[in-house]
Amino acid sequence: MDTLQPGHYWKTPFYWEPGCPLPPARGKLRFKAASDEWLRPAIAAVMATSIDESDAYTVPRIGADAAAQELFDLLAQSFDRRPSWWRLALNDGGNPVGFVLPVLFNEERFWKEGRPQGTILYMGVLPEFRGHGYGLELVHEATRVFVEANCWRIFCDTGSGNAPMVVAFRTAGYRERTPWQRRLG
Repeated sequence: MDTLQPGHYWKTPFYWEPGCPLPPARGKLRFKAASDEWLRPAIAAVMATSIDESDAYTVPRIGADAAAQELFDLLAQSFDRRPSWWRLALNDGGNPVGFVLPVLFNEERFWKEGRPQGTILYMGVLPEFRGHGYGLELVHEATRVFVEANCWRIFCDTGSGNAPMVVAFRTAGYRERTPWQRRLG
């Protein structure tokens, strides 16, 4: 890889396209639609303890609540959120353990033959439930949403230093591309 530029971090891109493995019909978590009222503090809690380089840079600068708000602001600028797609994950005990936020790219340049391209705007496992493989379950749920929506491709990326997410995408059968640099903040 190239030398990392000051003020940047490495991102690893992943793609899911037809021909990649389909996720299992269901896993160990249950999913239901997540309300914004539940999501805002959950996103802030995940960001405050995240190992992702972008979150680790942003949260100390502006705080977890403002970082979560920036995510909602980004949504309005570039993505289409479909009703009920944002999912809350529940374990066998009925405890909320995480969330996944699938969206579609707004710009038609990301579409192909009238079919949308999806991405995961953000996802996270609540700090007290990490280490149980739930990240993979979140990727599987988003993939199911996008396959049902007839997306021609799913593009996702994560901080290259976020090993649990890199492993989740690899395990889910997403194709990995060469890491690239992104500016912090």
